[in-house]
Amino acid sequence: MSLSRTFVHRPTATLIFFLAITLMGLVSLKFMKLDLMPDMEIPVITVVTVYPGASPEDVEKNVTKVLEEQLSTVSGVDEITSKSQENISTVTLKFDWDTNLAEASNDIRDKIGLAKRFLPDDVEEPFLFKFDMSMIPVMFMSIQSTPERYPTLRQFAEDHIVNPLKNLPGVAQVQMFGGLVRQVRVELDRQRIEETGVTYDAVKGVIATANVSTPGGDLTVNDTTFLLRVPGELGRPQELEGLVVGMNPNTGAVVHLRDIATVTDTTEEQTFFAVGKNGPSLMLMVQKQSSANTVTVGRAVLKRLDTLKKTLPKDVEIVLVMDFTKNITRTIDNLTQTVTTGGVLVIIVILLFLRNFKGSLIMAITIPTSMIVSFLFMYLKGYTINMISLTSMSIAIGMVVDNGIVVLENIFQHLGRGERPREAAVAGTQEVLGAIMASTLTTVAIFFPVLFVGGVVGIMFSQMAFVITFTLLTSLLVAMALVPTLSGLLLNHKKPRWIFGWFFDKSELAFTSLEAGYRWLLTLALHNKLITFTIIAAVSLSSILLVPYVGTEYMPQMDSGSIQAFVELPPGTKAQVTEKYVKELAARIQMEVPEVRTMMTLWGQNKNGGLMSGAQQGDNYGQVMVALIDKKDRKRTAQQIAESLQHLTTLFPGASVKILMQDQGAQMMGGQAKPVSIEIYGENDQVAASLANTLEAGLKSIPGVTNIQISRQDGNPEMGVILDRDKASLTGVNMYTAGNTVRTAFNGQIVSRYRENGKEYDIFVRLDPKDRRSLKDLMDLRIPTVTGRFIELGNIATLNQHQGPIAIERKNQQRIVKVEADIMGRDVGSISEDVEALLKTIQVPDGFQILMGGARKDQQESFGLLILAMILGVLLVYFVMAAQFESLRDPFIILFTIPFAMLGALWGFVISGQTLSMLSFVGLIMLVGIVVNNGIVLVDFTNLLRERGLGVIDAVTRGGTSRLRPVLMTTVTTICGMIPLAMSTGEGSEMWVAMATVIIGGLTVSTFITLFFVPVMYTFFEQGRQRRADRRKGRRMDQRRLEIIAMEEKS
Repeated sequence: MSLSRTFVHRPTATLIFFLAITLMGLVSLKFMKLDLMPDMEIPVITVVTVYPGASPEDVEKNVTKVLEEQLSTVSGVDEITSKSQENISTVTLKFDWDTNLAEASNDIRDKIGLAKRFLPDDVEEPFLFKFDMSMIPVMFMSIQSTPERYPTLRQFAEDHIVNPLKNLPGVAQVQMFGGLVRQVRVELDRQRIEETGVTYDAVKGVIATANVSTPGGDLTVNDTTFLLRVPGELGRPQELEGLVVGMNPNTGAVVHLRDIATVTDTTEEQTFFAVGKNGPSLMLMVQKQSSANTVTVGRAVLKRLDTLKKTLPKDVEIVLVMDFTKNITRTIDNLTQTVTTGGVLVIIVILLFLRNFKGSLIMAITIPTSMIVSFLFMYLKGYTINMISLTSMSIAIGMVVDNGIVVLENIFQHLGRGERPREAAVAGTQEVLGAIMASTLTTVAIFFPVLFVGGVVGIMFSQMAFVITFTLLTSLLVAMALVPTLSGLLLNHKKPRWIFGWFFDKSELAFTSLEAGYRWLLTLALHNKLITFTIIAAVSLSSILLVPYVGTEYMPQMDSGSIQAFVELPPGTKAQVTEKYVKELAARIQMEVPEVRTMMTLWGQNKNGGLMSGAQQGDNYGQVMVALIDKKDRKRTAQQIAESLQHLTTLFPGASVKILMQDQGAQMMGGQAKPVSIEIYGENDQVAASLANTLEAGLKSIPGVTNIQISRQDGNPEMGVILDRDKASLTGVNMYTAGNTVRTAFNGQIVSRYRENGKEYDIFVRLDPKDRRSLKDLMDLRIPTVTGRFIELGNIATLNQHQGPIAIERKNQQRIVKVEADIMGRDVGSISEDVEALLKTIQVPDGFQILMGGARKDQQESFGLLILAMILGVLLVYFVMAAQFESLRDPFIILFTIPFAMLGALWGFVISGQTLSMLSFVGLIMLVGIVVNNGIVLVDFTNLLRERGLGVIDAVTRGGTSRLRPVLMTTVTTICGMIPLAMSTGEGSEMWVAMATVIIGGLTVSTFITLFFVPVMYTFFEQGRQRRADRRKGRRMDQRRLEIIAMEEKS
């Protein structure tokens, strides 16, 4: 007994089985997390080390190189890059994708432990940053107040806003930027400290040792054990004033800290500034836990904010700047609507083709069944509901009915012959079972190589492969079991009544005419093969001419509803000057962009390592964060708005201004490289700078290139204090002591922490501002000698004024200079070709190397992997078809549809204006598995007719005519399932429009080829085989006749 017969004759068990797994799918859907992108672990770990007061060159020499030497021995490291800038060293390790990052992190910590002994004493503890999808901010908000409230706003915000948000389930941390931070400041009076002979190190040491609590062990008295503790922490900042810091060598009097310094309970000097619509503000960034649902966390934060707003004073306001959870929700809602619309279109198409309400109802039931059951597999696999998984379902929704359509249409044919419903259901299913299994397996097979592709391609699209695979396998099971079962219960061979009867008659006449026209054209093509081949070849060759008009890029930019403007002024510019520029830029943007919802203006140097969103840090850097109104409420995209503002980049003399769209898709993938990035390797800074300037000039001549930036530029004004070693030795000055004294006096140092009410505040020691205003103050600074005396710095050192680099970048322990740029109005591929042509004109000196990096490099690597996956996929598709047909020739004929499908995709690119990206390339791979399905159905049925004794021409003509309806129906349903994707304009649509366009174009052309070219090729090969067989048969007959004649002659 066949499997289909078992299902058909046990309808109750069959229906209960499918109902059960559908309910399990619905339950699974309820517990699945919602996110924008699949969970992925980017194999990158960054080590950040703060070296307060150090120049980029000092950071490179004393911190970065030391760490690089140790970290280069970590197992699995593929690439090490570093950036040394003022105060901060950043070393980034990129690993192979299969590396266990937990083990790598432990290895890195061990290597850092070895490197610590070679780092300067005042370097802060290096910390690891492992990029995780959860590290992407959930939202940004600003806390705004009046100028009167601002001095205490940070403390107020921490107590009344930050802490309540931190306590929410799923919130990992809430970072606060800007504002005034409490600090206990010890400002030394230069004259008095010199009169008393107290050293800077003595002051720091006394403060550090006087503010500690020491455990004293335990003491047992009368069978009771007491823990001993010696409390020594300060009760209040003023207690510092009474500390004894030394003895005056001239008078013998005890010197207290109050005798040489002023202790004030104040705030840090503000270096980072944020301004909202109401004036000075704070910036809050909310991050979620890795296991938390992004949308759930966002909703909880918004709900808590609504509660907090009711309790805030009138002079404090919370303004939501950017809410990425809304983008996620709108993107998912857009995709959900797309899936629903596609499903409705598919059902309408089925109804128009079948013209049978009950038959259409059966197919309408199969769509949600197949889709919902796939959620069960996704849940068991640990996937989230995200853009990739829902895009996969949108693609699959037009394909899940293909198998059912073939089965149902064949069942209708058997019913038309007068067979009983159950027998027709069994026979109709059994007859096409091999074809639908083969067509499903070919589609599944094309995804199999993707599972073995590494990198971001494999991480992202392995989920797509899994979702579509299990959705299609579920649809195969539905077609084998549920469709025949429901057909046996609901269908009959009676003619439809009422309006369906009238529609049936009219549409049947149209379909009959269509079949007759197709039969005539097919017969004409079969009898004029040469003309047919010539026409198809001419169309193909002319289509190939369109290739240069298709642009390429790594990933489409995703409109996140925000743009950012960056301002860079000459090094050494004061923060007050930067403030004027950045505020003027913000005002111009507000005036020219009516789509602005809110904005934040930022400038300066954030203590924790830079401005938001990867902006550079320093008093000469500023940023404007612009949040736009919803995409549905504006006529322009964020990219178009950014392009319309490019004229502002030339309106600020002396400043470099960049205005860009914030690409959330790139953020979700760990950050996307610059579209144009040229890497110059070499140790000679002057030669590297010359090459960079030459490349910059060349890039300016390339249309579409904008925002050109050289990663290393000399510009920071530096004053080198050059110690004379001979003089220092003769006077007993230690190099370390001299440097540390200068550092304490002019930069200041944190020597301890003051604790109050569970919070900690820095105790900061530095010279009084009046004593560090000029070069004379620097050269008159008294340095202690080993003999206990003092000598002025000017007696043992000279000054060297120069310009140092703003930042120093290295790659694989070699200095590197990057020339990077953004693009507008052109695609990455065409601009990269122009850049590569430019590089060929550059004379590269010995010892130097110039390479292309950035998005072009990522694109080439990803495309290479995808091409390999496509080749392997085509081979697997061929193997599946060869196994189905037990023939090496028939699959070869069907494979002819693949090149023509690529030409159809090419037309889709040109007509829609889309580019070939990583996502649309995946669409091409999918196309390979989809377009062969119609050929399989056609060739399989033609072979069946040949087995029943029909001639080649008759079998091909009848087979093509008989399979015309199911071929058109499966094609149109697949295309209709894609149309909502291709026409989508909502949030996130940039990521899937090209993929849908590729499949629609390729499937349209390949269907035409399947209906005409495949039958012609089949006839060509089959008639050739027959002619060869006839010749062999004729030779055997001739040989037989000769043998008979020879025998007659002998007799």
